[in-house]
Order: sequence, then structure tokens, then C-alpha cells
Amino acid sequence: MSDKRVKVINIDKSVPKKTKIVQTKNQARPGAGGSLAEAKARKTPHPRRAGTSRKKPETESKKISMPPEAGVADPSDDAIRLRAYFISERRRRFALPGDAESDWLEAKRQLLFEADRR
Repeated sequence: MSDKRVKVINIDKSVPKKTKIVQTKNQARPGAGGSLAEAKARKTPHPRRAGTSRKKPETESKKISMPPEAGVADPSDDAIRLRAYFISERRRRFALPGDAESDWLEAKRQLLFEADRR
């Protein structure tokens, strides 16, 4: 029989890590082709946002009620058909239960809700 020897590889050797180049604010980027002052001059300042409180426009603060006889008209069949198509595509993509009739009813419900909000 032949002697087969397994060569043992030393896996305990550590691999040297890459050194990270840290720049200070006073140093220019290498290859930037200019000083930090030139880079700041080229940079366009962003306007600051106002505070977090937002004033509501007058149209949102006043609710205009419609007379009850001026009801919202039913959406057209083409609008319902288009919305139902996108609902069915989403349903198929996420493997949700349902059928074409439920998609049609959901599309009509969404369109009536959106028309009611206007």
C-alpha cells in the first residue's frame, strides 16, 4: 500500500488589514485638483427648511359641504376596468387570494372613495 500523507496548512496566519486613509478637514482630497477653499466655493448651499410646524392652506382648513342632492356620479366602466387590472396585477404578484369580481368591486370602492374625498 502506498502512504498518502495529508499536507497540513497553517490557517492561523493573519492577513494584514488594509489601512484606512483618514483626512482632516484642512486636507484636500487627493486628485481633487484644488484646495479645500476652492471646493467650498464650488459647492452650492442648500436652503434650510423651515420648522416642523406647517401652516395649513385655507382650502384645507375650511370644509365645503355639498348639498345631498349633488351626489357623486359613479365612475366610468373604463376607469374601474383600469383600476381593477392594477389591483389584479398586485394580487397576483403577492399571491393574495381573490378573483376578477372582487378586483372589480375593490376598484369601484376605491374610485368612489377618491371621488367622495374631492
